[in-house]
Amino acid sequence: MSNKIELPRDWVCDGRELKPKNGATSSNTWVMDGKEIKPKNGATSSNTWVWDGKELKPKNGATSSNTWVVEGQKIKPKNGATSSNSYEVGDLSILAIAGKLTLRLY
Repeated sequence: MSNKIELPRDWVCDGRELKPKNGATSSNTWVMDGKEIKPKNGATSSNTWVWDGKELKPKNGATSSNTWVVEGQKIKPKNGATSSNSYEVGDLSILAIAGKLTLRLY
C-alpha cells in the first residue's frame, strides 16, 4: 500500500484540535469532542462526524458508502475498498485522518 496520510507542515493537531498553524480561527478549527469531530464554531448534525473507535461516519446520513473503517494502521472505505482508496495512517489521530479524508482540509 503506497497511499499514506500525513499531516501537512502548515497544520497542527494535538488530537483534540486540528487547525492551520497560521491564521487559525474558530471557523477553520476542527475539534474532537468526545466521539464527535466537528467545527469549533457552527457545528450541525450535517457537518459533524462520529468516531466509535473503529468507524468514522457522518452523524447525519451515514451509509456504507460514506463510512471509513480503521483496521490496525490502515483506513479504508467500508464499501468498495481498493488499494487506491485505502491509506496507511501510522500514529495519526483520527482527527488528523478525518481532516484529510472526510473534511478535505489538505
